[in-house]
Amino acid sequence: MDPHKRSDLVVVIPELIEGLLIERSKGVSGSVPSAWPECAGLYRSDEGIIRLGLVEDTRHLPSDNALHHVPCFIVCKPSGWESVGSISESDKLNVASLLFIIDPKSANHITALYISPGDTPTAERIVRCPVELIGNRHRLFNRISAVVDLHSLQDKKVAVIGLGSGGGLGAVELAKSGVGSFILVDYDRLEVENISRHVCGLSDVGRWKTRAVKDRILQHNPGAAIECHEVDITEDLDLLESIVDSVDLVFVATDSEVSKYLVNEHCVNFQVPAVYGGVYESAFAGEVVLVTPGRGGCYSCVRHNLANTSGTVSSTLLGDYTDNIDTAHEPGLGIDVGFIANIHVKIALSALLNTSGSVFNDPEDQMIIWVNSAKPDDGPLFGTPLTRYFVKVPRVPDCRTCGVLAVYDELEDLHNE
Repeated sequence: MDPHKRSDLVVVIPELIEGLLIERSKGVSGSVPSAWPECAGLYRSDEGIIRLGLVEDTRHLPSDNALHHVPCFIVCKPSGWESVGSISESDKLNVASLLFIIDPKSANHITALYISPGDTPTAERIVRCPVELIGNRHRLFNRISAVVDLHSLQDKKVAVIGLGSGGGLGAVELAKSGVGSFILVDYDRLEVENISRHVCGLSDVGRWKTRAVKDRILQHNPGAAIECHEVDITEDLDLLESIVDSVDLVFVATDSEVSKYLVNEHCVNFQVPAVYGGVYESAFAGEVVLVTPGRGGCYSCVRHNLANTSGTVSSTLLGDYTDNIDTAHEPGLGIDVGFIANIHVKIALSALLNTSGSVFNDPEDQMIIWVNSAKPDDGPLFGTPLTRYFVKVPRVPDCRTCGVLAVYDELEDLHNE
């Protein structure tokens, strides 16, 4: 057989199965194929892919004409291809089979051969298949390692509070960017109405949003540490306090202003940065606010300043990333929510890496207003679609959140002098 002959068929090996394969190969010797009954290949003939799995996990899969189970065999022989002669003569491989040649001394230690069905396993029926190892972590972030500090992000812990359309997308994008640890907080379950705008799909309907998003994160970042809380954070302030005190940043995408104010108070108290995101009516526009300890105003200051700024954002426009049943029929495309959510993620990453200057025009800027669709009747900011505005958020002197702390800090400075 030509050792360079490769098929279009791809063999995918999950991390757990790879470990079992290597362990099993330690008990195999010689060139005679040894059966591996615990595992089987799930062959999708319409896609040209064989994915390894435990037999007990695949036995009850729904019937599908394109899905076939392929038995697996193992040969452990460092010389690798020299064993093909004896393999082709084996009477064990008289049906469609997968054969793995394990060479522990080689960097590419797993070779996969697909043996086509037939009465005799001749060399012409043995084809080498490309192998994709899902547990190969150094490849996982290969496409982004040149543009982001992965080492730093993998050590960061982010609390995502609110896992609706924007929060769910935000959590997954943060994980795809390399953030290593998460606390997910939401007390809602996914409903059918959510799906047109949510990162999760119909197979997740009825599940807690926290658990569904957790699974989605692990599909992209399997090493992520994830803690889930199915609670209304406004009713468990002790939990909110412990969460804020344990993370590097809070990503706020809740469906109520009350929860945002409470998060703001705790983040100001614990000096933890927070990024707040929300969309306006029908997702025609939205905002993202970065609150960094010691710089500018807090979230309460934002609301105070906007409420007192004529001709910009009226309070009747303010909305959130929400899939709440009360606003389930509020129109708004997922792509429009996605614009705001992606800006939300971009600013969160800049805060985690302390590079906010690369996102904002001016280091003193804290807020971005993004316009999806023109709505000039709502103010001069909204006359042109697909535009953005940077906004400074000055501290309100008598702010009941950060203003009190500012006075305390000044008194402390005087005392220390």
